[in-house]
This record gives sequence, C-alpha cells and structure tokens, in this order.
Amino acid sequence: MEATKTAPRSEGVELGLRAVRLLAMGAIAFALESFLDAYRLAALLMGAFAVELLAGKVGMRWDETGKRKTLAAALVVGRGFGLGVATALLVVAVAAVSGLAQVSIGAPNLVGLGLGLVVPFAQAARDELLFRGAPLALLRDRIPDRFALPFAALLGGAPLLLANDRSPAGIAIVVVTGLIFAVAWRLGKGMFLAWGAHAGWLFMLGAGTRGTLLDVSFGAGQLLPFVRAEGAIVWVALAVTIVASIGAIVWWRRSGEVPDESR
Repeated sequence: MEATKTAPRSEGVELGLRAVRLLAMGAIAFALESFLDAYRLAALLMGAFAVELLAGKVGMRWDETGKRKTLAAALVVGRGFGLGVATALLVVAVAAVSGLAQVSIGAPNLVGLGLGLVVPFAQAARDELLFRGAPLALLRDRIPDRFALPFAALLGGAPLLLANDRSPAGIAIVVVTGLIFAVAWRLGKGMFLAWGAHAGWLFMLGAGTRGTLLDVSFGAGQLLPFVRAEGAIVWVALAVTIVASIGAIVWWRRSGEVPDESR
C-alpha cells in the first residue's frame, strides 16, 4: 500500500507562513528591547541577529550585486550615513533659521561618540532588516515596487500605533523616512546604503545634537523618540523629510534602476 503523499503548499500559503514568522520575530525583537530596557544595546543586537537569520531564509541579501568586498560595502554605508546626517542637519538648519532652535558647538569625546554611533547602527540594522529587507524580499517578483516600497514604509510606522500618547506627526516622520530608506534599498542594491542612511539620521538627531557634535535646543519641542515627538520642530522635520523623500524617488527613477512593471 503506497504511503500517502502530503500535498505541497501553495505559494500563497507559504508566503503567508513566512510573513507570520516574520511578524512573530519582530514582536520578539521589540519585546526584548522592552524587557531589557537597561541593556538596550544588547537587546538591539540580539534582535538584529535574530531577524537577520529569518530574513536570510526568505531571500534577503545585504548585497544584491554579490560583488562588493568589505571596503566597497563600508564605503556605501559611509555614503548612506552622510546622507542621513545631511538630512538631519537640514532639519536643524531650517529650525534654527525659523527661530525654533538654538545651536552651539558641542564638546565631543571618544566615549560619547562611540556610544552615540553604536546604538543608532544597531537600531538601524534591526529595523532595516525587519521593516524593509525581509518584507521586500518576500514581495520580490510578486508585487511591483510602486506598491511594495510604500508598504514597507507604512510597516515601519505600524508598531508605534500601539504606543500610548503617540504623536501622529512623529509617526508620519517614521513613515516618510521609511520610504526614503526603502528607496535606498533599491538605489544601493541591498542593505548597505539604507543602513547607513538610517544610522546617520538617528545619530545626528540623537547624540549628534545633544553635545557630541552640536548642542541643539528645540525649545519646548522634541523629536526623539518619534513616537512622542512634539512641538513645532516636528512639523519642520516632517516637511524636510517629505522633500527628501521626493528627492530620493526622483533620484531612483532617474538612475535607470526602476524595473519595467508594465507587463
């Protein structure tokens, strides 16, 4: 008597199961950060490592060209970091010109600079893998980028909707910057450009404006954490990031890397 063969799973079912696993891993990563609040860096690193393992299983690759060596990859990360820092500095500059911020030179030191860099890079790695890398890998060849990239941007802001006293404008900033980083995945052909841009953005708005490089006072407002952002500075940041997102999309479309999705 022949053994009964198990029917193969349909592509839709398999895609759904992978998405559920990804959501579960994301929940675990954020739970780690919540439970290990006093050890945030350790929680971020563990979360990034766990998500990276799962993202790799769904086809996510750090380098989609398959040709970059360590130095070349580092240069792409550095370019992205510079773009992220420049965007944050533009927010500060507009706020200062508008009279919404007081800016002075900070007092940098190696310890503060080191810690100020490590945490943003760890958070950016976890979030890029979870909200952009793995979802875009799952949607590859299934959903056109004109839908997949906005979806990835919205996905990044979704967890903030569960927070108490959330800031709608702050969440909007996360969604808009998420679109920038999603486009950076396409421009950089992998994670490196987006990772650097995300880390540079977080670093400059965090440690970079809190004495490490600059000492910036936004008056009664604040930007970080975005979920509780408040004051007029939030609207300045939102306007700047919207302009930056339009610039990123134009850059991407003019780069010639937009696939023909008319078929």
